Amino acid sequence: MAEDEEEIEDNVLRLIETAPGRSGDEVTYEDSLADLGFDKQSLKELAFAINKDEYFKPLGVGLIPDDVADCETVGEVVELVKKELNNDDMPARRKRPGPGK
Repeated sequence: MAEDEEEIEDNVLRLIETAPGRSGDEVTYEDSLADLGFDKQSLKELAFAINKDEYFKPLGVGLIPDDVADCETVGEVVELVKKELNNDDMPARRKRPGPGK
């Protein structure tokens, strides 16, 4: 794994571990976000925390809160951040219905 990818993972894990309402337990890539105490609203708040974080903000991370709220595992959040940073096939952003849909 590249050093940059490891830093990205470490920083996402740091933010998840320090999220409000979370216990101090260390999290792993495979952990279920629901099991860690996250619900849709707290995942949306996590998106804002990632976007404003001193590590991610200078990198231009701009996650869509609803996309983060759709994640089920810690690994999915990490992959979403990586896609945002690498622009791999453009991130799978939520499609907004157009007028009349």
